[in-house]
Amino acid sequence: MTEKITIRNCTFAYKCQAKWDNLEIIDYEDVRFCQDCQKEVHFCHTDEELVQNIHLNRCVAINRHTTIEMGYFAPEKIK
Repeated sequence: MTEKITIRNCTFAYKCQAKWDNLEIIDYEDVRFCQDCQKEVHFCHTDEELVQNIHLNRCVAINRHTTIEMGYFAPEKIK
């Protein structure tokens, strides 16, 4: 991935152990449904998408190096 990542030193308030590829595919691009937590998970390709979804208190998936990590961030900690 060649995108420039500018968000640093953020930690998940909750980190999900589910795998993106195992989530249920739904009708929205880059959104899947987790049967375990019964929530939509939004894949974030850019920092802007990540910040927007954090502020909307959504579960997110991000690509970190060679793995996709999922969970949610505490919105009050992101500026």
